[in-house]
Amino acid sequence: MINADTWMAELLPLLQQAFGVRLCYLGIQGSYRRSEATENSDIDVVVLLESVALDDLDTYRAIAHAMPEGHKACGFLGSVADMRNWPRHELFAFQKDTVDCFGKLENFLPALSVSDAAESARIGASGLLHILTHSYLYAAADDRQMILQQAYKAAFFVMQVQHCIATGEYCCSKRKLLSRLEGIDKEIITAGIDIPLWLASHSQSEAFDMLLHWCSTVLQTVSTYHGEE
Repeated sequence: MINADTWMAELLPLLQQAFGVRLCYLGIQGSYRRSEATENSDIDVVVLLESVALDDLDTYRAIAHAMPEGHKACGFLGSVADMRNWPRHELFAFQKDTVDCFGKLENFLPALSVSDAAESARIGASGLLHILTHSYLYAAADDRQMILQQAYKAAFFVMQVQHCIATGEYCCSKRKLLSRLEGIDKEIITAGIDIPLWLASHSQSEAFDMLLHWCSTVLQTVSTYHGEE
């Protein structure tokens, strides 16, 4: 498993050499940012250039793949202009989950509000509600555990935003968020940390029911913040 700080420090000069002053930002997010990475974790890199052409993607791919364990590199590469016009509900969690390695991400994003955060939670919860309902109705029984594993992972990201709206605190890791929660919220994060273990003492129907109910509650709760600054 890589050391994320060392890996990013090695990547930066390679990008600077390739893109020069066009390189505006480099950051890391995901499991390495949250100190939750395992041997199989992706390396989620954020790169912003002044502008992006297809040749830039080829250049970046060659650099990233040549890095140690570069086959695990993924993440986001885009232009500064695109980020300044990106849908704001997607930028709230994106900014909160990113650690700066070169430049400051906030300098390339529009100002974000509580309303943007609420929209992020609403869209995340509604998407989960749809996936869960569709899967419960139509997915093959053998596929349900994997679907639940992905759904509970996604619920963590929605809950991060929901908790931030309610308290002003953004918990970057599952463990930190877990320590702040109680009731169904705490149970959902606990289940999401190890779904197979949780399902050893609960049914799949219970897992679907708990998350469906929670998504519905989130939709109704964050509506009270919609439009507020």
